Amino acid sequence: MSPSLTSASGLRHFTPMLSRRLILMGLCTLPVPAHALLKRYELDPHASRAGFTYWMKGVRRKGEMPVGRADFQIDPSNLAASSTDVTLRADQVRTGFFLVTRILKSAAMLDTDRFPNIRFVSTAVRPAPSGRFSDGAKLAGELTIRDVTQAVTFDTLFMRQAGSAPDDLGRLTVRLNGLISRSSFGASGYKSLVGDEVGLNVVMAMRAIN
Repeated sequence: MSPSLTSASGLRHFTPMLSRRLILMGLCTLPVPAHALLKRYELDPHASRAGFTYWMKGVRRKGEMPVGRADFQIDPSNLAASSTDVTLRADQVRTGFFLVTRILKSAAMLDTDRFPNIRFVSTAVRPAPSGRFSDGAKLAGELTIRDVTQAVTFDTLFMRQAGSAPDDLGRLTVRLNGLISRSSFGASGYKSLVGDEVGLNVVMAMRAIN
């Protein structure tokens, strides 16, 4: 007669097998980590730009600079888990006026010979009250201009490619908007000529790579 599973020898063989099955069953029922839903996006630099506005002698003027790189990780169902790292090419700033561009690049302003890049790294994403992806978020982070890093917050919008299906997030346009004080970053020259407040409007064309 075969030995009963209730015998001592049977229990010794059955217990480890049961434990392994219980562990495997438990692993299968664990919640999926939040990062498993993150999509990583890379920049299309030719369809992206960083625009800015400033006041010069009481007149509102515009300029722009290229977006050098942008690394986004976005979870459309949980925006709070998203993050970004963006670099702007300050050394390629353009204003449409040669002398004004020289002023902005000078040591008293952006000092682009020493600090060619402006960098923003997110620290927190606060979705809109609705929680919907299409309603955007507040993107808090650290902005570095020259050799000064300050905490800033940008209003952020995520837009699907025109004509794409509602669930097609393969291509996105991400827009960051905010105001900064240039003097708080050490760009304090030409106070009688250029106003302190600068508006940023960064538009980035992004493509999912996973």
